[in-house]
Amino acid sequence: MIQTIQGLNLESEISRVKISLNGNNIGDITELLDTISSLHTIFINEYTISPSLLTISSKLPFLWRESAETLQKLSKQEITLNQAKESIINVLINKRIKSMSTISLLQSCMKNNIEITPSIIESAEMITEKEEIGKGANRYFTLGCGRGSQITCSASSTKDAYIAQKLQRDKWITNTFLQRLGMTLPKWELLPNKSYIKKVWDKYEKPVVIKPTGLTAGKGVTVGIDTIQKAQDAFDYAKAAINTKVRQAWQEKIMIQEQVYGEDYRLLVINGKLQIATKRIPAFVTGDGSKSIKELIEQENSDPRRDIKNPAHILKPIKIDEPLIKYLTQQNLTLDSIPEKGQRVYVRKVASMSQGGITQDFTDSVCKEIKSIVETIATSMHAFTLGVDVMCKDISKPLTKSNGAILEVNTMPETYLNMYPVLGTQRGYVADIYIDELLKENKCKRFVVVGQSNNDVSTLLRKKNIIKENENVGELIDDRYLINGIEVNRNLTRWKATEAIKCNAYLDTIILHYRNWNEVIEHGLGFDYINLLCITKDLSNDKENMKIVKRYKKKKLIDKIKILK
Repeated sequence: MIQTIQGLNLESEISRVKISLNGNNIGDITELLDTISSLHTIFINEYTISPSLLTISSKLPFLWRESAETLQKLSKQEITLNQAKESIINVLINKRIKSMSTISLLQSCMKNNIEITPSIIESAEMITEKEEIGKGANRYFTLGCGRGSQITCSASSTKDAYIAQKLQRDKWITNTFLQRLGMTLPKWELLPNKSYIKKVWDKYEKPVVIKPTGLTAGKGVTVGIDTIQKAQDAFDYAKAAINTKVRQAWQEKIMIQEQVYGEDYRLLVINGKLQIATKRIPAFVTGDGSKSIKELIEQENSDPRRDIKNPAHILKPIKIDEPLIKYLTQQNLTLDSIPEKGQRVYVRKVASMSQGGITQDFTDSVCKEIKSIVETIATSMHAFTLGVDVMCKDISKPLTKSNGAILEVNTMPETYLNMYPVLGTQRGYVADIYIDELLKENKCKRFVVVGQSNNDVSTLLRKKNIIKENENVGELIDDRYLINGIEVNRNLTRWKATEAIKCNAYLDTIILHYRNWNEVIEHGLGFDYINLLCITKDLSNDKENMKIVKRYKKKKLIDKIKILK
């Protein structure tokens, strides 16, 4: 038995998932749930367990429906605790939630009683890496419900124009677009082949950068190139990065660009307004006079903030690979070298967070000219969320040839790197700004009816002008799903029907009907916040249940309660 009690209910103000247990392995289940609770507060509000029943209160009930089979197997010791952790934490939560960029947005919704519904995948179906169609569908969430709700995937959303996503993914298109906007960029062009480097070499001030135009996270990028041989080696390195798997044509291009001097910054723009500016610092270790560089890297990687198995991590581990070793060699160092106490040794040239770098907040230092430029780019691209990468010597001064330039843009930035810098002010509140801006137009009314009225409720509400004449109304009545009184489906499982109707952005009003209090006990009231709760007069005599809903009204989880004749 797996029972989903959605939204406000007669046991709790938070959704509950009840899972029957047939074994006696309560200890391992408790340890597993405590481990998941420690990852972040969004996963579990509370839980109770007995040999026959596990009840989990969570605003992410889908996670626990999908975990039920694993938990049941663990209770019967058909799988080990480690296998259960692998299934729920490393696979399910990783596929569904992924990172703090998603967690921070879901947490903001929870605080404000905004509905969170999986948009595409309703069960624990996992999309393999080879399936490009549907890849990432596990992480699409509908935030809000009905008209004005939006679908998100991390910080990307349905408010980002499709053209913006196409513009940002290819650095060639990005640069061409920025030039069309009149922005100043460092000298650059495409390299059709390796021999072309000699032809254009003398046109560029040195050093230069060579990189693929269609890859991310610093893959295939080489900086500090000051000889033709290094440039040719960099071309081969970029080509090798491209060839690690089959690419589309737009991902196969390689470009050369004059290197911009200065510090690396990521500026986060939300709905046309600059919210955060973060300095990105390349991965480094600090010597203690006794440990080798390899040992210092291992010490850094033991920092729980770098534990990528925890979706709430805010840093990435430092990976020991060929580029790292090569960069150490350029500094006359090896992994066995022992830095002096207090000596900082950079192990990466590129300030990429995916390669172990750290962040520092610089929001209050950005000059008005740079602020204006990044807001112009985001607005002109029609990108609701945009990360703009700027390289400059002084972020408090305008961009010039000597002070820096725009490097690239990203419509799906890992926003947690901006919100939770290692150094400086934490800006988690920007998740609330994101949600407020994203759901400005989400005005869908959430109505619930308990009891069987003599009058058609939607007609009654239209007569009272609570529902406007031209508004679209969706209703769940028993097992039937209706839109504007027309049945579109029936025989639906209640939780599936409730989630389906929440995802319907055509609807101005959603009405969930329940025959009696027993149905409410079984299914919950469906919403985390209710605009209007209608209760028939006969059921309003139930003092105990009325006491509960009145308590929710007092806590402002229900706006109005109306007694129907």
